[in-house]
Amino acid sequence: MPGTDMSLELLRGYTGSFPSPEDFTAFWNTVKAEIDSAPVSLQMEPVAYPNPNARYYHVTLIAPDNCKLHAKYICPSHEGSAACTLTFHDYPGASRGWFHLTRYISIDSAVLAPDCRGQGGYSENGTVGAGPAAYGPMFNGLEGEIRETYLFKLFRDALLWAKVAMMLSKTDPEKLYVCGDGQGGGLAIACAAMYPEFKKCAAHYPMLCDYKRVWDKDFDQNAYAGLRFFFRWHDPLHQREAEIFRKLSYMDAINFAPMVKAKVLVSTGLQDVVSPPSAQFALYNKLETEKQHMIYPKHGHELNNFFENELLKFLIV
Repeated sequence: MPGTDMSLELLRGYTGSFPSPEDFTAFWNTVKAEIDSAPVSLQMEPVAYPNPNARYYHVTLIAPDNCKLHAKYICPSHEGSAACTLTFHDYPGASRGWFHLTRYISIDSAVLAPDCRGQGGYSENGTVGAGPAAYGPMFNGLEGEIRETYLFKLFRDALLWAKVAMMLSKTDPEKLYVCGDGQGGGLAIACAAMYPEFKKCAAHYPMLCDYKRVWDKDFDQNAYAGLRFFFRWHDPLHQREAEIFRKLSYMDAINFAPMVKAKVLVSTGLQDVVSPPSAQFALYNKLETEKQHMIYPKHGHELNNFFENELLKFLIV
């Protein structure tokens, strides 16, 4: 809630409220090895638009659990390679429209924009493990094993799309970028952590970070409402609180942050009532690479044209 998180002085030193699992890096290296060793089942269907400067495609990808995933892909029509920007949307939305995404063509960058599974786009949901399934998919499967949770599959999907972005024939490997808003910001950080081929990473009001802080400060509503209802319905005395937050820590963008080698741009609105500013600062403070933090005192979890301007400069400089 506005004004109830932390002072800016404290935010600049805050690094999170729950420890990273000792096997976090090994866990995700195993997942990445599985992705990299498996063949990619990919289909690209051209979309007719009267724009001589770009080519448009619907992309279909089959995830390891046989869930059908969808993305939009636009690339410059000229011969030769171009930059490629992988961009993830906020929760629980969908990839932006062709008109919005075509802006990347103006900076000679292709763009790959996935729809996150089970949300507002055309990607299927797949199956998850046991647990409540109300209030959106984010915390589905918490009663099951880590690999059965929705969040695990969401992060794994992101890494799979990162592999796709790199293998597209138009991609210049020296100009590979990843970015995202909210949920997408957390996924972008994970992709940059696991694939050092990404040269730049931008996260606008990132989510999927510091779940314990979300809980402690009563931000467990809006996108995080499923966490509140998990405890209300499945652990009302909070006897399993440590177990649940340890499970969530494997899908916490904060724990990916120290692994990032790319140049990073992060933005935070101090009036954000969806993703606690403290959680976003924890992510930024854990980054050990070249980084910049745009802080907007009177902005919240919203479109920010001022940050959009900074993002443009970040991608083209």
